[in-house]
Amino acid sequence: MWLRGLETFLEFPSKKLDKLKKMCYNYCAMHNKMRLIKRYKNRRLYDTDTKSAVTLSDVARLIRDKKEFKVIESDTGEDITGATVIQVLLNVEKRAREVGRMVTSIGKATGKKTEEIISVLMEHIRSILKVMDKSPDSETVNSKQ
Repeated sequence: MWLRGLETFLEFPSKKLDKLKKMCYNYCAMHNKMRLIKRYKNRRLYDTDTKSAVTLSDVARLIRDKKEFKVIESDTGEDITGATVIQVLLNVEKRAREVGRMVTSIGKATGKKTEEIISVLMEHIRSILKVMDKSPDSETVNSKQ
């Protein structure tokens, strides 16, 4: 927002302003320890901190881990963090619906109630998580999720 006022005040050509925005975002990301993720025209995401491509699942992990991050368009420097977070939430909801359909299908096939199936699934998940927490490779397993 303040850059728009700066553009009017200094009458920067648009390309110079875009370059200035990129420099500001990169500077802020480095000094605030905020992860900077760039989205390119091909819609791929790139984490400038790890210097690697990331997926929406990786962004979801950042959200779960309460890490600060910002997503910007690589060519304009426009902040698109909100839109990216919404996209992550839609993917999570889509997966939740798929699990719901799966549970319903299991219920129809076995004749058990949905609550019973969910209860059994939750017990299995809890036992798996306990094993993962005790495992010496738990860091490796958790980092690949």
